[in-house]
Amino acid sequence: MGMLLNVWTDFSDWISNDWSDTTFFVVMSIFAVLGLMALLTFIKKSYNNNKSDKIKWSMLVLSILLFAIVAVLCIAKFA
Repeated sequence: MGMLLNVWTDFSDWISNDWSDTTFFVVMSIFAVLGLMALLTFIKKSYNNNKSDKIKWSMLVLSILLFAIVAVLCIAKFA
């Protein structure tokens, strides 16, 4: 358990001290925009009137993963 806490502490220090604010916001913006695009693709495919298109569940999983990365980076930077 202590080793896991050391990894989180090292990661948090790396994000908050070694990254500049510009780098942090650029990385956050890229992940957030990609997550929103994946979510938009999922919604478009889900509510399409054409029944031949299958729902892209992978896009929902991808958007959730990208938003989770955004959340972890924000927690590491600000907590």
